[in-house]
Amino acid sequence: MTDFPERPEPAGPAAPGAAPGGSENSFPEVRRAFLADPLSLVARIPGIWPVWKPVGMSSHDAVRIMRKRLGLKRVGHAGTLDPLAEGLLLIMAGGATRLFGDIQAFPKTYLAGFRLGERTVSGDLDGDPPPGWTPTAAPPVTRKSLDAALERFRGEIEQIPPMHSALKRNGVPLYKLARRGVAVDRKPRKATVYAASAEDFDGVSGRLSLSVSSGFYVRTLIDDLGTLLGAGAVMTSLLRTAIGPFSLDGAVRLEGNGGKAGPDGAVLRRRG
Repeated sequence: MTDFPERPEPAGPAAPGAAPGGSENSFPEVRRAFLADPLSLVARIPGIWPVWKPVGMSSHDAVRIMRKRLGLKRVGHAGTLDPLAEGLLLIMAGGATRLFGDIQAFPKTYLAGFRLGERTVSGDLDGDPPPGWTPTAAPPVTRKSLDAALERFRGEIEQIPPMHSALKRNGVPLYKLARRGVAVDRKPRKATVYAASAEDFDGVSGRLSLSVSSGFYVRTLIDDLGTLLGAGAVMTSLLRTAIGPFSLDGAVRLEGNGGKAGPDGAVLRRRG
């Protein structure tokens, strides 16, 4: 198999019968072929690995495991998943890392568990309640009122990034500042909700099915949704099911136990 070109080469016609991304092709040609049909190109060229990251593992740890497994130094990922979250993480190796910006721009799909009647500083179950916040008696939330509130968030919206995020301030991730009890001002960022619907809602807990733009914070949406409903809400789980045309089908699954262990005790196994 061939690999993605490591460096730009003078553009020129591909050799007859040459596959996109082969040594005969320049990077611009590979990029055009990737954007036209990502799955077809990735099936023929090594360099992009769909990985199922488990709960409890950081995205950085997933990269480190795959770096050792592949025996390569130039390995990265597009789209951070918090340790609390699981699901699809795209690992890029070698010259494929040059497609980072294109992959990062793909829309992302999530299934997010939520529970009404609570709030935390982190927006999930790991955080403490905000100072001075106490549960209040809110009107019962019906499926109709939930759907109506959710409609308010469809389309282009602005979000204030949470302190518990990988964004950096002066080179320090915000989540590290949050752990020290430090809060800094964050500017709102534009994001887009392409599709949003509620599933399995019982009046208190349920799941959101979301298709959103890059840079979207699901926990922020759930916190804002709870505020709009007058009840408060926390994210209880998060599963990323797709990044653009890539899905969990056939993803390499990293596990902490069971099966044959790879580097650092992690298991690499094809799902299916």
